[in-house]
Amino acid sequence: MSNLPSAPSGNQRPYRLIKGVSSLSDLKDGASAWSYPGDYPGRVYYVNNITGSSGNDGLSWDRPFAQVDQALLASETFRITHDTNNKMVRNVVYVQGTTTSYEKIDQDANAVDIIGIGNRALLGGAAGDAHIDGAGAADAMAMSDLVATWDSVIDKGGGMGVNVRNMHFATTGNYFAVDVETWLLSSFEDCYFLNNGANSYGGFRASLHFAGSLMRNCHAGGDSGSPQDGFTFTGGVFNQNLIEGNWACVRRYGLYTTDYLQGGTVIRNNHLWGGTYGIYDATEHTGLLGLAVYTDNRAFGSVAGLSIATGAARSSGNYANYGGTTTLYDGI
Repeated sequence: MSNLPSAPSGNQRPYRLIKGVSSLSDLKDGASAWSYPGDYPGRVYYVNNITGSSGNDGLSWDRPFAQVDQALLASETFRITHDTNNKMVRNVVYVQGTTTSYEKIDQDANAVDIIGIGNRALLGGAAGDAHIDGAGAADAMAMSDLVATWDSVIDKGGGMGVNVRNMHFATTGNYFAVDVETWLLSSFEDCYFLNNGANSYGGFRASLHFAGSLMRNCHAGGDSGSPQDGFTFTGGVFNQNLIEGNWACVRRYGLYTTDYLQGGTVIRNNHLWGGTYGIYDATEHTGLLGLAVYTDNRAFGSVAGLSIATGAARSSGNYANYGGTTTLYDGI
């Protein structure tokens, strides 16, 4: 009698058993029999800072890397060797949650998923979550160590096709929890960007380009002290993004952008509390189709809850609180 699970019914997607596995009992190294949307056409790397080592190959939980940077370097080295003839190769990096924080990440990455396997992030961190800590000496993730010959598209530190999920980034002092330059066709979901130093820099910043990307259900702030800014996008292109369901509680700007090209970006259903501004958009672009759209946000600030320099018609259904008075901004 077959010991395979029965096929899903209704609107469930069909399962695919991983190649070389004849039954569920044959699965090893934390692998899953369910493959959505399919097996990765690349490698899976494992990271555990308790049992891992830089001398391991990182290809199983029995031989994990100790730090995320080691896995990203291996992933990118493998990718550029095999991603040829218009063939897309993606890798995945699983980061085991432990009670010890991981070292900062500054290795660029492309076409890779970075997934925290552990508890949902807590404010303090390192409580069984995948916690990256800059420890007041660096950004928790900077991705500024680009080797230019590895990718012809990205000319600055950052990543393309990088999906980050359930990761906790933290630091203190004049740093950002995450500070990337170029971030293209990528995503952050269910992540924490925390800086626990009062009046320190902030949670998340993309200082050059943030385009074609997703920021969903992420939290920017601090527990023992509030940083200046939550989500910051400056210096370049900010188009074709979806920014939704995020929360910030900071001393200055909940969300701040000066990027010029914003066409196709939707910022919706966020709760942004800033000591000065909840939402502050200072773009100099004037064409309505080149501007981000703000809808159904809740923004709070002592100077203004919502401040949009040009094209106020792109605001729909936003509630902004200033001085205890709540105002609906709906296309005006």
